[in-house]
Amino acid sequence: MPDCAFASIVIGGRVSADDFITLCHLIVCEGLSREEDGEEFSPELRSEGQPLRLFDHQAIGGRFGALEEWCEDRGLPFTRTCAGYPGGWRAERVVFTGRGPVEDYPADNDGNVVATSETVKAHEHISTLRAWFAAAEFKIPPLVITSEDVTSPRDISRASAGREESGGGGGEHRSQLQKGPAT
Repeated sequence: MPDCAFASIVIGGRVSADDFITLCHLIVCEGLSREEDGEEFSPELRSEGQPLRLFDHQAIGGRFGALEEWCEDRGLPFTRTCAGYPGGWRAERVVFTGRGPVEDYPADNDGNVVATSETVKAHEHISTLRAWFAAAEFKIPPLVITSEDVTSPRDISRASAGREESGGGGGEHRSQLQKGPAT
């Protein structure tokens, strides 16, 4: 069985109606929910004027590989937090502002960014350390669909989402549709 941990992702930015449908497919393939311990995501649950907040208690590798990659390719800002997994990875907060590289910050299991002794040594002045913390707390803008012509995203289900939209393929970080014993 693959190593899994709690993870959440917040996505914002501007998407076309077609890209919103693809985004919904990716979210459904990951098995994400809009609330902790809530029911699976459904597009009509999106809150207008807010970023999209999603959760999974069994995120493989503590991440959402295909979804994050898709957001990066389209310049959609996101933050992801995940709990650590003993012997696997540490808790972290990942920030993508929509441009530049994805930044990784050490965190506690509640998602609070923490400065290690190496982090403090890397910042000669308290002002640069404060800037580092500020960058880790990047505020995600609302998710905006750029056209009202959305072709019935409420019909999206896990069964109709398919592997193509989830990034398919094997590898360590398999989609949520493939949860269970690794083959």
